[in-house]
Amino acid sequence: MTTSADSGLRVAVLGPFDVRMGMAQVELGSSRLRTLLAVLALSAGETVSVDRLASALWAEGLPGNVRSSVHTYIARLRHALGAEVIHTMSPGYQMQVAHDQVDALLFRQLVAEATLIRGTEAELASLEQALALWRGQPFEGIDSPVLHGAEAAHLVELHLSAAERWIDLGLAAGRHRELVPEVRKLVARHQLHEPLWGRLLLTLDGCGRRAEALSAYERLRRRLSEELGTAPSAELQRIHANLLQDRAGWMVPITPRQLPPDVAGFTGRDEELKRLDRALSGSSRVCVITGTAGVGKTCLAVHWAHRVAERFPGGQLYVDLQGFGPCESELNPREALFGLLQTLGVSKHHIPADLPAMAALYRTLLAGRRALVVLDNACDVEQIRWLLPGDTGCMIVITSRMGLNSLVSRHAAELLTLDVLSYGDSRRLLTRRLGRERLEADTRATDEIIDLCARLPLPLAIAAGRATATPSAPLAALVADLRRVRTDISALATRDARTDMRTVFSRSYDRLPPSAARLFSLLAIHPGPDITRPAVASLAAVHQVEADRLLDVLLEAHLVTEAVPDRFMLHSLLRAYAHDLARVVDPQIHRHAARRVVEHYLHTAHRAARLLAPAALVVVPDPPVPGVRPEHLARRQHALNWFQAEHAVLFTVLRQALTDDFPSQVIQFVAVLTPWCDHQRDWQAKADIQHLALKAAERLGDMVARTRARQNIAAVMNELKRGCQNPVSKGTHSSNGRSP
Repeated sequence: MTTSADSGLRVAVLGPFDVRMGMAQVELGSSRLRTLLAVLALSAGETVSVDRLASALWAEGLPGNVRSSVHTYIARLRHALGAEVIHTMSPGYQMQVAHDQVDALLFRQLVAEATLIRGTEAELASLEQALALWRGQPFEGIDSPVLHGAEAAHLVELHLSAAERWIDLGLAAGRHRELVPEVRKLVARHQLHEPLWGRLLLTLDGCGRRAEALSAYERLRRRLSEELGTAPSAELQRIHANLLQDRAGWMVPITPRQLPPDVAGFTGRDEELKRLDRALSGSSRVCVITGTAGVGKTCLAVHWAHRVAERFPGGQLYVDLQGFGPCESELNPREALFGLLQTLGVSKHHIPADLPAMAALYRTLLAGRRALVVLDNACDVEQIRWLLPGDTGCMIVITSRMGLNSLVSRHAAELLTLDVLSYGDSRRLLTRRLGRERLEADTRATDEIIDLCARLPLPLAIAAGRATATPSAPLAALVADLRRVRTDISALATRDARTDMRTVFSRSYDRLPPSAARLFSLLAIHPGPDITRPAVASLAAVHQVEADRLLDVLLEAHLVTEAVPDRFMLHSLLRAYAHDLARVVDPQIHRHAARRVVEHYLHTAHRAARLLAPAALVVVPDPPVPGVRPEHLARRQHALNWFQAEHAVLFTVLRQALTDDFPSQVIQFVAVLTPWCDHQRDWQAKADIQHLALKAAERLGDMVARTRARQNIAAVMNELKRGCQNPVSKGTHSSNGRSP
């Protein structure tokens, strides 16, 4: 029996696709044949299902007879490689190939072996052998979105990690000169990968080519600014600062100009810009820009800083503190001060090791200067308190997702909380990106994009970027894709961790204490549109004092909004993210919380209805489950006020109760809401909730409840026929909700 090993089969996908039998190259003219071979080879002796093969072969649409079509291509591949190379195995096919016959598999194996022998010459040798297998981009010559997607991305990520480790080992061994050409090749292949550029600067400097290293940094800085509108990373800036040091002296006087590039097409925020302008003449000269993730805090700070840069001849310093950034941990005060002192010209050998001494030197250097300091992306007050200059000639602008309220009390800081954009500014942002003509061609789609993006600048920019990438596609096609965001935040995914919405939100969520994180995920269970403090206590099954404390934590993190006093809500994208979190919760925990929500409103509504029309009630709800804390209402006016305030929520919760399969509670809920409908003479709402009661009774098989619901429906339909409509002019309906 001939095997692939016996025939000398070699499959190479780490660059231009290449298949050989011994020394002879095997030509596979069909792109689908190349795709089929690549998928089978990457599975290395494992069975690949027909469905998986088909999805790789026909990304644009499956043929009518999938199994037969796949088999046809298998037959052609067997003809090219030999009948014994590919076996039919339920539920698909298996290729008999060893790991060392497929370059991608051998690469993974060598990298894995290197991790087991870290810090040795053998690790270096294993990494060199692995990196030598790369000849270009994975899967060149193969037309398959499946392979060019996650599979290629994983290989590239592994390659970069291995390359960086190999360079670090070489630098530690003093092999700077021989590293330079190889690092240059890697940088040329990954032209915007900043960690590789940092290593190139170190290798050039290590062999005495500092001017060349500085020139390379400047090329990258310009490219990042022109192509991405960003500045080099904090780590790359620190390496650059080291290169600039005059090591023979204590310091080189520098006037820093560190602001990132201005935001192209900056839109709106007129009032906020005026407030920042007014802060220039204030006494504290400290301004905190806060708000939820994606609301545009950094964009506002950087745009304003560029507008007023000429008013700060002492320089403009900028530090990304990475409090909620893509790094593993935030920049600590020592690291931030070290970078700032180097930026101000201090030789690293003369920077004090003691944190208070570093801060004192920093304040000394800024004394007498009229400088602007932008501290971006701070996580808490402790991170920035060492970075505040002592001289009132300096202006400090801080951005954070946290409120940093102690800065307001201790330093009289101006607190500027950003809300979402207005509809007008949202439309102007899209107009600047996509052009007026394209937006006016479908104004309905434009409005829906704005709503789906919750009027947040970052999601709007992501949506605009997608529309720009497909200029001939109608905006309605983008809307159809974005609608998934109502339940799945990955509809706004990007390949950049700094802009991917799930990642952006997770950096706020991950910093929450466990109890607050639990409450945030549970908030998705409440159907909205908003929730009160007492309802939060029932939802989370905690006492009111604890519920208030947890809500304050979420408010401080801008993960909930206090729409009006004591009424809280999540904007649509945060709600979608919370839904993602809720999906991984134990289903029983989810169901218990959903029941507590229903019974909170059911039992509070029962108390209110007894005050409103005690004689009308015929149903007394079953006792609430543990954790439910109904609100106490003492007077009839309290009941009226409560019904009025909770009108939209009550009907939303009632519908959700039927969806969540709580039919008994639905029947009881309808009974306690009926007096409110009667009081409002809202016959349509009364008819609608009776239909819900009928559905619940049918689901339970409760003949008595079903008969009662039908009788009530008949009675209210008679009222409707007599023209007794709900007097909307009295304001019985909340502006943010409707009857069922």
